[in-house]
Amino acid sequence: MDDVKKEIWRGNLLWEGSRMMLPEHKQAWIEMQQGEDKVDLHGELDQDQWQEIGLVVVDALKHALPVNVRYWKEGYYIDQVCYIYKIDHENKRVRIEHGPGDDSIREWIDMRVIYDVQRI
Repeated sequence: MDDVKKEIWRGNLLWEGSRMMLPEHKQAWIEMQQGEDKVDLHGELDQDQWQEIGLVVVDALKHALPVNVRYWKEGYYIDQVCYIYKIDHENKRVRIEHGPGDDSIREWIDMRVIYDVQRI
């Protein structure tokens, strides 16, 4: 009778040692948590929004003014303070630089992922 009570009292001790997270499980959990914060790419902007963005971009390119570009990248919207370095009309993209010098970092941004451009 005491043996039966001891087995019942043990509770879940039989399986306590197997409570662990494998590295694969941990990585999958982290990716799942990060995936919940992601947003979809915005829809097509209307003509007035594109015209306003175009005016700001051309003005910033012409006068070397800093702008705040809000664009979508890998599921997140990024606000980037930068300078417009070049506009590629054929491939519909804008080249930005993070500083006004020749040795600054430059990158291309597709026009379809740009959501807003504001003067600073």
